[in-house]
Amino acid sequence: MPNNMATTMEPLVAQGKTICLNKQLKQIHKRIQRQYPFVSCVEVAFNSTFEQPSLVVHAASCHTSLESFLIPDIHCNSNNNLVNTEVIDDLSAFSGDEKAIEKVTAVTGFQSGLSIPLFVDNQCQGFTFFIAQEKNCFTPEIIERLNVYARVISQVISEQDSNTHSLPSAIASVLQLNNINKSESPSHLQRVAHYSRLIVENSSYRPNLSDEWVEHLFLFAPLHDIGKIFISDDILMKPGRLTDEEFQQIKTHTLKGRNIIDHMISSFGYREETHHTNMLRNIITLHHEAIDGSGYPYGLKGNEIPLEARIVAVADVLDALMSKRIYKEAWSIEQTLAKLQQMAGSRLEAEFVDILELHQNELLNIRKRFPQ
Repeated sequence: MPNNMATTMEPLVAQGKTICLNKQLKQIHKRIQRQYPFVSCVEVAFNSTFEQPSLVVHAASCHTSLESFLIPDIHCNSNNNLVNTEVIDDLSAFSGDEKAIEKVTAVTGFQSGLSIPLFVDNQCQGFTFFIAQEKNCFTPEIIERLNVYARVISQVISEQDSNTHSLPSAIASVLQLNNINKSESPSHLQRVAHYSRLIVENSSYRPNLSDEWVEHLFLFAPLHDIGKIFISDDILMKPGRLTDEEFQQIKTHTLKGRNIIDHMISSFGYREETHHTNMLRNIITLHHEAIDGSGYPYGLKGNEIPLEARIVAVADVLDALMSKRIYKEAWSIEQTLAKLQQMAGSRLEAEFVDILELHQNELLNIRKRFPQ
C-alpha cells in the first residue's frame, strides 16, 4: 500500500464508531473521485441477519439502488477461494433484463462496474461495487488501488455491523425462539420488507430521506407483528370468522409488541441516534392505523401516522391479500390491487397504492424470490 494512501485512510477507521456507514462511504467516495473522477458511485451489499438470506445496501452518491439489477447475479461461493473480483467493462454486454439495464443506465449513468468481494472474519459476506460513467476504465492498476479502499470498507463494516444490526438481530432471535405467528411464514416477513422498500424508493418522500432511513425501514418492516407472540394460536389459526372478543385480542398485539421493544431498548441501551428506535416503535405500534382515523390502537389520521407505519401498512395488506391463509385462498394480483384501490384514501395512503399499480412486475419478482 502506498504510504500516502495509508495515511489518508486511517482516520476513517478510527472514527468508525462515531460516523455512520453511509457518511463514511461518502467520504471514501470523495477521496476516490479525487484520483478517479469517473467513479460516480460506491455501493456496498452485505448479508443481513434475518432467517432467510437477504442483502442490506449502503450507497454513496447513487440516485437509485443497483441491488435489483446486479445482486441476483452475484453470490458468495461457499468456497471463499472461488470468490473473485469481477469487472463489467461495458454494461451493454452484461447479461440481464435489457429494460432494467436501460433504466439503471439512464438513472445512474452506470456504464461499467467493478465488484470486489467483501470479507468479514475471513468469510465473504457481500460485495463492494464501484460504478463508473465510462466504459473500459477499470485497468489493473486502478483495480489494485480500489482494492485498498474495499478492504477499508470491509474493516469499517466489521466494526459497525454488530452495532447497526444488533437490535433487529436480537428481535429476530426472539421471533425464532418463540416460533412466532404460525399463521404467517418467514417469507411473508421478507416480502413485507421488500414491498416497503419498493414503495419508499418510488415515493415522493424519497428525495428527503437518507439511505440509512430506507435501510432501517427495510430492516424493521419484518418485525411489525412481533406482538403476536402473546396471541393464542387458536385465534391466529382460526379458519372461520373471528368473534368481536377475538378481534379485540388480535388488536392488542400492537401495544404488546411495543412493550417488548421498550423492554429491549431499556435493557440493552439501544439509542435512537444509532439504532432508529423510534422508527421501530412506530412500525410495530402503528401499522394498523388508518388514514381516515378508523384504525388502531390510537385512531390517528393522515400525517399523524408516521411515514414508516403508513408504508408498512400498505405492504402488509398487499401480502396478506396475495397469500393463502387458513381462512382464505390467495388472491390474484389484479384482485389485490383492486381491493387496495378501494382502501386508498380511507385506510391506506393513495400514493403508495398507486406505486404498487405501476410496479406489478417488481411485486411478482419479489414473490418469486420469497415464495409462500
